[in-house]
Amino acid sequence: MPGAVIPFAPPGEIASPMVHAMFAYWQRKRGERMAPQPRDIEPGEIKRLLPYLCISDVLLNPLDLRFRLVGTSIVDAVGYDFTGKRFSEMTVTTGSEQWLAHYSRVVDRKAPHYGRYRGELGPDSLRFVDHGAFPLSHDGDKVDRIIEIEDWSGIRGVSLGKLDQPVWRFQLLPHDGETDKLSADIAKGAELRQSEQGA
Repeated sequence: MPGAVIPFAPPGEIASPMVHAMFAYWQRKRGERMAPQPRDIEPGEIKRLLPYLCISDVLLNPLDLRFRLVGTSIVDAVGYDFTGKRFSEMTVTTGSEQWLAHYSRVVDRKAPHYGRYRGELGPDSLRFVDHGAFPLSHDGDKVDRIIEIEDWSGIRGVSLGKLDQPVWRFQLLPHDGETDKLSADIAKGAELRQSEQGA
């Protein structure tokens, strides 16, 4: 049906063919389940996406992630390889509260969510990098792993790890009808960050 809304599909702001391809792959692999199992993800089937992927374990109480795999294009963009690190151990220059809110809604709502980096590279140069985070589940009930994609294919020479160059910020994108929930999600992300720092 023309104009039909596909559940969990990227919102209109997401232009990246890679993010759309990752969604289509995730959707196909999950079938009728809440999410695919980690073993369902076959690297050979998504070779062209691999440099732009991260896979992480979900840790709870408080929410945290441990990154199992980080693609080479993401390493280049961030400026270092954070494989094996926890999110709470990292210096996040693009908005830690937004990232925690982003991960929290993937885990709590058991569904993909999307965002994008907004980069002000000059007076007349505004660039965006699209991002998608997709849940994985061993037991079909709780989200215990996340696979993410960030399309840095059109951006070169970025180093998000440089504290003196905070030109990039991460923005959460809502699904249809979700706009009013984002401020609450970001506030929750801030509370999670505070609880981690106080632990």
